[in-house]
Amino acid sequence: MSSTVVALLVLVASSAPAQPVRYRIQPEASDVGFRATSRLMNAEGRFHRTAGEIMADPKDLSTATITLSIEAASIDTGIALRDVHLRSDDFLHVERFPSITFESVRVEAVGRRVIVFGRLTLHGVTREVAVPVDVDITNIALVASGEFVLRRTDYGISYRSFVNPVGNEVRVAFTFRARAA
Repeated sequence: MSSTVVALLVLVASSAPAQPVRYRIQPEASDVGFRATSRLMNAEGRFHRTAGEIMADPKDLSTATITLSIEAASIDTGIALRDVHLRSDDFLHVERFPSITFESVRVEAVGRRVIVFGRLTLHGVTREVAVPVDVDITNIALVASGEFVLRRTDYGISYRSFVNPVGNEVRVAFTFRARAA
């Protein structure tokens, strides 16, 4: 084979898009937490059961697709009575809506910082959200962390209390750790 043909093959091979890598979320190493305000006592907590996967080319994060699922009943604020109330039909209504899900629709990437646009389904309501995410990625592992604010009334969670009014905004912070599958 001539050196010109070899050089051409190398050039074509190097310009071909990389194959995306499938990363599976490691629930035991990931964290989804929240903070909500109220008059008497703010609520901070986390969800213990998460699952999902990310398909991404480590060299081009704009091609990523993300699917996540959180078991709503896994909510934990450290106060059992409050957790029971948050699982009730006043808030998450976990018997009717057992999962909180997210599915990306597009990703805008600038280096290792991305904005993930997707559909968040909570309490049976789906809305599009834009979430800023910091990403550390290799062919073996991925760590994605970020924070965003959601309005509970946007998702049909309209609980009101005269004694202990609950704020409408809930700050969500997350770190997902994933391994190549």
